[in-house]
Amino acid sequence: MGFGARVLWLLCRSVAVMPYWMQYGCVEKIVYFLLRYVARYRRKLIIHQLAGSFPEKSDAEIKTICNDYYHTLAETIVGTMTLAGMSYEQREEVLDVEVPEHIMKVVGERHFVYLSSHHNFWEFAQFSGLKFKNHLTLCAYHPLTSKSWDELYYHLRYSKDALPVPSSQLIRYFLKHREEGVDGRKLLLGLIADQNASPKGDVHWYNFLNRPTIFFEGGEQLALKFNLPVLYLSMSRVKAGRYKGEVVLLYDGNESVEKHEITERYVRRLEQDILREPSRWMWSHRRWKYMPDPETGEVKYIKSSY
Repeated sequence: MGFGARVLWLLCRSVAVMPYWMQYGCVEKIVYFLLRYVARYRRKLIIHQLAGSFPEKSDAEIKTICNDYYHTLAETIVGTMTLAGMSYEQREEVLDVEVPEHIMKVVGERHFVYLSSHHNFWEFAQFSGLKFKNHLTLCAYHPLTSKSWDELYYHLRYSKDALPVPSSQLIRYFLKHREEGVDGRKLLLGLIADQNASPKGDVHWYNFLNRPTIFFEGGEQLALKFNLPVLYLSMSRVKAGRYKGEVVLLYDGNESVEKHEITERYVRRLEQDILREPSRWMWSHRRWKYMPDPETGEVKYIKSSY
């Protein structure tokens, strides 16, 4: 790591070695106060997106969800810092997940696609990959423009069971190791599929939170081309920094499905999770940059004033 990344790592490490009560009883509350009351971080954008997603809710309800979201964001920042030196025992503690036997049978000794989202704490999602003992988790990510921050996140995510791979290189890496795997292990292709996708080629719009939305379909494309099972990780919060995961089978790798069906199943499950815990999704990320023109259907870039 370069100097900047080392400084950031030491800052994270200083929080990682704190006892739990200090991490989430003190540091998280300080971060929450700074985000909500001092910076008022992207508050207009958060409220705007919440209002568009939940038109049936009153202004007071929208503001309540927004305020609760700042707790989610603060918890996410603290949780990210705790990754600096987290032991394997701790990784199994922070995310309690059991994989149903029928899903284990479907996966078997095959490569598979594992879809997660920005609902609850996505950085812990890779820990559920520890349940698949014969697989190496590939964590697809978008490199950051800051070299120091990019180096930091790479080292926070890296372990002997998880390898961060830039999204642009994921397919190439998979094809290279598709036949023999890596160190005798099959590949778990971990994708966070609810990021802001750019319109390319023949755009398909999904009805998501009361708006037409574009989703990344790379997971579905890989699954259909190579007959890979597709799983979805649904996360729910137990308490600060502690989560429970449910693994859902979206596609068994053999079923005959129409184009976009696998992604549609993902979208519906994600939407259910957001409706169940609305403040636990990443509302401060501008999700709806593109919309179809109501008259022509052409993709329009929506300028933001937030």
